[in-house]
Amino acid sequence: MKPPDRHLGLKPAWTLGRVAGLAVKAAVPLALLAAAFAGFEYLTSSRPEVPQRPAAERAWTVETLAAEPTAHRPRITAYGTIVAGRQVALRALVAGEVVSVGDGLREGGSVHAGDPLVEIDSFNYRGAVVEATANLDEARAKLDEAQARLGLETMALGRAREQLEIAERDLERAQTLSQKGSMSQQALDSRRMTVLQNRGVVESGQATLEIQKAQIQQLKAQIERLEWKLRQSERNLADVTLKAPFDAYVGTVAAEVGKLLNVNDVVAVLYDRNRFDVRFALTDSQYGRLLEEGLLDRAVEVRWYVGGAPQLYKARIVRVAPEIAAQRGGVDVYARIEPAQGQAPLRPGAFVEILLDDRVYENVVSVPATAVYGTDRVYVIENGRLAGRTVEIVGYDDADVLIRGAIAGGDKIVVTRITEAGDGLKVNERGAGAPPAPKADASTKPSARNAQTTGSSDG
Repeated sequence: MKPPDRHLGLKPAWTLGRVAGLAVKAAVPLALLAAAFAGFEYLTSSRPEVPQRPAAERAWTVETLAAEPTAHRPRITAYGTIVAGRQVALRALVAGEVVSVGDGLREGGSVHAGDPLVEIDSFNYRGAVVEATANLDEARAKLDEAQARLGLETMALGRAREQLEIAERDLERAQTLSQKGSMSQQALDSRRMTVLQNRGVVESGQATLEIQKAQIQQLKAQIERLEWKLRQSERNLADVTLKAPFDAYVGTVAAEVGKLLNVNDVVAVLYDRNRFDVRFALTDSQYGRLLEEGLLDRAVEVRWYVGGAPQLYKARIVRVAPEIAAQRGGVDVYARIEPAQGQAPLRPGAFVEILLDDRVYENVVSVPATAVYGTDRVYVIENGRLAGRTVEIVGYDDADVLIRGAIAGGDKIVVTRITEAGDGLKVNERGAGAPPAPKADASTKPSARNAQTTGSSDG
């Protein structure tokens, strides 16, 4: 038989004690939370009332410029390239071997007008001059001979005519005597024969004289031809030396000592260093405006940025391209540069900046681009608030805009860019004693000649 458990009677009492301990542990945090909540409620309900500050209207500190409608002539800025006003591809005028090349004939070199550049072997050309001279002397000698023979034939013809006259008078006497019966018919016929013979001599002499004159004309024509041959030979001899036609920079060179040149072979490309043009493009609108006041002979300022400072050159528009430069969206214009003494020598292909005066705009105000909202609106200050004005953009001057419209002289135009700009917005015009404003961005910086102060926004 199993003995009874001696702890069986204590189990209910141990279980109840454990439950009571857990209940006490759970009640302590709850009591703390309740006490904290009660304290928060007490503090909230007993805090003093803080006076509320009314919200202040935000005012923007802006910069302005005083409107002064006046006549304004802006400047057009364009960009172009330097081109040679005159250039030539120097070619060989005679064929032959190059025996000498000038010191300046190097790519990038500089030569003066008349400098010898290339010399071709002259042996054959000197021989041609000698031969042409000899042929000419021979023809002139033949002409002298023919003219002397012509003189002899002329004298012989004169004597033959005298003999004919004598024979004709003798025949007349013989005819008179024959009619009187004092001369026989045979004697009369003999005199007639003499007249006929003398007349034949005269006629033959006249024909010979005409032939001699024709031969002289032939010789004269031959002499003219030989004289031209001599001049051609002398010219070819002179052309064996190619000389610089003007002061020039040397471009591509295609001649060296020992090279065989044919007629019309390119020897070098020369650029006139005293005559340069600048080619630049005007838009259709710019071209149309300048035509109103005359485009040709208009003064142009050329700036070549080389070295530490730009080189300034004066120029004048001399011609307009015959075709519209559609790929560049405008009209190509050429201006002749007038370099001053001591200025840096120009070179073809240099990229330059061009400044020229635009047309005159009457009764306009020049403002920075930041002053214009949209395409037709600016704001002025009236009683410390913005008031919109409708304007028309009639032109541009670099970063400034030329406007015309509902703007009166003395109106203070706001040039600070404000995103919230609108009629009635409160603004403050910054005065001389105001603290400095943050540096403006380059894209919104107003023109120096128009801005009065530097703008900022204040709360």
